[in-house]
Amino acid sequence: MGWVAGESGRFEARQRPASPADTLAAMNVIARVSVLVLALAWALAGVGGCASTGGPSTFAVAPGGYARAFDAARESLRDEYFSIDRVDAEAGVIVTFPKSSAGLATPWDGEQSTLGQEWEDLAADQRRTVRVVFEREPGSAEASLGRVTVVVDRRYRPGIRVPAKSVRSASLTQDPALAQRGMWPAYDVAVEEDRALAARLAASIAQRLAGPISGESSPTESAPADQSTTDAVDAGAGSP
Repeated sequence: MGWVAGESGRFEARQRPASPADTLAAMNVIARVSVLVLALAWALAGVGGCASTGGPSTFAVAPGGYARAFDAARESLRDEYFSIDRVDAEAGVIVTFPKSSAGLATPWDGEQSTLGQEWEDLAADQRRTVRVVFEREPGSAEASLGRVTVVVDRRYRPGIRVPAKSVRSASLTQDPALAQRGMWPAYDVAVEEDRALAARLAASIAQRLAGPISGESSPTESAPADQSTTDAVDAGAGSP
């Protein structure tokens, strides 16, 4: 909008053509509003990892079933797209690599159990590490209980300076003291335990253990074979 002299000699307000800078600024505003609307719709719908947060973070190991429970734990972690870092069957320990997530920006991730966790992972650079430990009873040679622990680490990047005018002009300063301690350009700090995810993983492992053993047929599957064998014996007994 600008003021120009009209035919009558008076100044009149007229709309000036939009410049490329004005168009880009308007597009940025529209994009930000769209993201806000989508996030609000997501929150109202209550989707995206808002699963149950209750339940124990342990699972029982049947006598003689340690090897099966150990394999079930690894399979459950892989189903949740965790990469295995350390596997020690003798010590009874499984540890994953840290898995990052952007919360609401990555709706395909299933680590979050509440909408608050979705927002936290969106606002901060966070990652989760899972540790499964098999515990033995005193005096027992075999594990009888599995315990799942999930630790949430938050990554900090000290020295980043972001000007108010443009993010593109951001710069990074180096702190020699942090560099000597291995904390530059980034370092992780454990902020909390994710007990809800630990409970869901423990329930997944317990569900695998409750199912039939791989390669073992159920009674209903073996019934036809037994019946055919009985018929064959009866036919042979009746033949001259």
